[in-house]
Amino acid sequence: MTDLRLLICSDLHTSEEALSILKTVASEDDYDAVVVCGDFTTYGSPAFVRKFLKAFPMRVLAVPGNCDTKETLKMLEAADASVHDRRVDLGGLGFFGFGGGLISPANMPFEVEEEAMEHSLRSNAARGAVMVTHIPAFGMNDKGKHGKSLGSKALLKVASDFKPRLALSGHVHESRGVVSHNGTVFANPGPAREGFYATAEVGQKVHVELVDRSSNLNH
Repeated sequence: MTDLRLLICSDLHTSEEALSILKTVASEDDYDAVVVCGDFTTYGSPAFVRKFLKAFPMRVLAVPGNCDTKETLKMLEAADASVHDRRVDLGGLGFFGFGGGLISPANMPFEVEEEAMEHSLRSNAARGAVMVTHIPAFGMNDKGKHGKSLGSKALLKVASDFKPRLALSGHVHESRGVVSHNGTVFANPGPAREGFYATAEVGQKVHVELVDRSSNLNH
């Protein structure tokens, strides 16, 4: 397996400024893929998703978020960009994932029972691969604004059993960070709509760098 360089983002929520920043970053360095951890939109914007998928010369690998619609997933699948409920290979490295959020009182557009999410991830997981989800594993970059963990215990079990070398998620805007646990590096790049993203070098070792371009936004 050759080392891969990844440009990682999440939670764009239809931000044209975020897309512009990411396009510039992608043009300035040599990345093998752009990985998106969901919430391209807020309740669906096909035009924005289409524009995003056409913006990058390298492969896009993505899952939908809880604010995305099923139409977003169909567009990702049509562009061969989806890792939702599947595993794909890039440069000898496997990527498997599952998007959406857990069932909630908010009744968001893309919500799934935790058991279904776990079943899919176990069906597609590979030891030492990259796991891509929208929601985080429990305790891993998952504390909301009131300090409560919002992650999934099922996802933590999957990570503990299969030990992906890198687990990427978003969703919890307040919990941008990188933490290593039980052989896996867990990373939340932070919300792209606020100017945050991450880069990663993935090989025998994993190195993740969080990047803050919030000063580039027009506030």
